Amino acid sequence: MARQSAEQRVSPRVLVGAPASVKWGEQRLSGFIESINLAGMYVTTPRIPELGEYVDLVFALPRDGRNFRVRASVVHTQPLKNRGGFGARFERPPLGFLEAIRGLTGH
Repeated sequence: MARQSAEQRVSPRVLVGAPASVKWGEQRLSGFIESINLAGMYVTTPRIPELGEYVDLVFALPRDGRNFRVRASVVHTQPLKNRGGFGARFERPPLGFLEAIRGLTGH
């Protein structure tokens, strides 16, 4: 699946810089949310899930304070030697979560 250009995105990406707990299959590890928008996020992790894999993430957004638990599907991966990452699309995100992202983006 090709990545969308900035003009095609649901909302602008916002740099987040938030730690996250990431889980898929038997894997449970710490990750770092680099950016987010209303459709998905980019997460760096020591290991990368496969394309199409479902991941569960738990994290807090800056300036919000609430912990969110979100399920997402992996839509692209970026393997790097020390710390790669993946783009994930949200699966039925909670309304309060989307409102918190809108608060970051101003939309």
